[in-house]
Amino acid sequence: MTPSQTPLPAILAAPGARDGDSDRPTVVPEFDPEAFARDSEVRQRASIPASGEPTIVEARRFLQEGNPEQALFLLARLLEVSPFHAEASALSNECRVALERECLAALGSPRAILIVAVSSDELKGFALDHVSGFLLSLMDGNTDVETLLDIGGLPRLLALRHLRGLVARGIVEVARTTMSS
Repeated sequence: MTPSQTPLPAILAAPGARDGDSDRPTVVPEFDPEAFARDSEVRQRASIPASGEPTIVEARRFLQEGNPEQALFLLARLLEVSPFHAEASALSNECRVALERECLAALGSPRAILIVAVSSDELKGFALDHVSGFLLSLMDGNTDVETLLDIGGLPRLLALRHLRGLVARGIVEVARTTMSS
């Protein structure tokens, strides 16, 4: 039998439907619980770091050492496999708060006005990704960081990390800070 001649899965009538009641039959997919369990186990094993240290312990250590970004990356992998892991979710929230605080400290404050610190010709020499380029395009010398985050429409931490990177690379600098209203 060739692949094009492979029989289609059996088509069964919808539960409770009688012949002629439904124009659209329900297709019941094949499901192998043993294969599902094996796949889940393999993915969980893959989320255990090479150090052998449990992910939660290692993430907590990264956070305590002042590296919330690395902790968050570890926790994201764990939460991919176990999305309802309460301890990982709580620690992930702590890391997000710490990372946001760290990024805002590098930018000065949410009320800081950022400006491009390099010329257009110099800017061409930097390898900018699309997110950084987009954030640069929003900087007009009058818009503060908080407003950039609002109008950018990007996830807050993603935008903050890119803004922090632009400042660290000397592409952007803080011009001034506005008074909060």
